Amino acid sequence: MSFEDLWIFPKDLAEGNIEGLPKMSIQLQNSLRKSRKLTYSKLGRNIVYKRVWIEKYLENNIRKAQPKAE
Repeated sequence: MSFEDLWIFPKDLAEGNIEGLPKMSIQLQNSLRKSRKLTYSKLGRNIVYKRVWIEKYLENNIRKAQPKAE
């Protein structure tokens, strides 16, 4: 397992390079980190995420579609 397998970088998440995870813009990531909704860590001056942290955020914050009123 290499360093890249352990950590997800914001640029990779913004470009959608991570299989199974949706794209998240850099601005959205900044906002989520600032509001403490998305867990992150810093390696030196680089911000990194673990896949588990992103999946936990998605699980807790995805809303189900509401059916249309008929």
